Amino acid sequence: MLKIISLFVLLSLLAGCVSKKEEKSDCCTQKKDTKIQTKNDIPGLSVYQIDMAWNTQDNHEIRLSSLAGKPVLMTMIYTHCGYACPMMVSDLKKIEGLFTEAEREKFHIVLVSFDPDRDQPARLKTYAETQQLGTNWTLLQGSHDQTKALSVVLQISYELLPDSSIDHANSKVVLNRQGEIVYRLNGLSTDPAAVATALRQEMGD
Repeated sequence: MLKIISLFVLLSLLAGCVSKKEEKSDCCTQKKDTKIQTKNDIPGLSVYQIDMAWNTQDNHEIRLSSLAGKPVLMTMIYTHCGYACPMMVSDLKKIEGLFTEAEREKFHIVLVSFDPDRDQPARLKTYAETQQLGTNWTLLQGSHDQTKALSVVLQISYELLPDSSIDHANSKVVLNRQGEIVYRLNGLSTDPAAVATALRQEMGD
């Protein structure tokens, strides 16, 4: 728990770096860099500073920093959600649909579960198959502590309710190649072109 608290302090500046409105913040804009080679290359405001292991839908253990080197389109959902989360996934599919097959290999799409108890890897695998998500999609499950830490950094708030449902914000976040937030779009059924433009700017050539 001490490590989680330290991460909150280390990354708290990130919460003010990107506006909750549909915009790209100058404070987060960075010149594009090549793939991060070591942990020492990770910027202080990078999401990848949350250096803990997560489980993928294929039951592989990874760290967020393994995503470095490509831009990332990230959000948080849970698979038992009956309304907002399927709409969010639909939004991400529309964004993905604006890219060619070749272009899709140049960025990651990452869904992180709010619900680590129920969203075990096998459940995430079934969800990915049901939603027909492509190979550039990664679904992640971690501990409650690291899920909360990531939600704070991404500014995607949530609350576990007594009936096992989850009240949560709906935000799409674009990370640059170093894991820094460069764009945020809140809401559902939003314009896919705006997020696609932010991704293209980070993809480079």
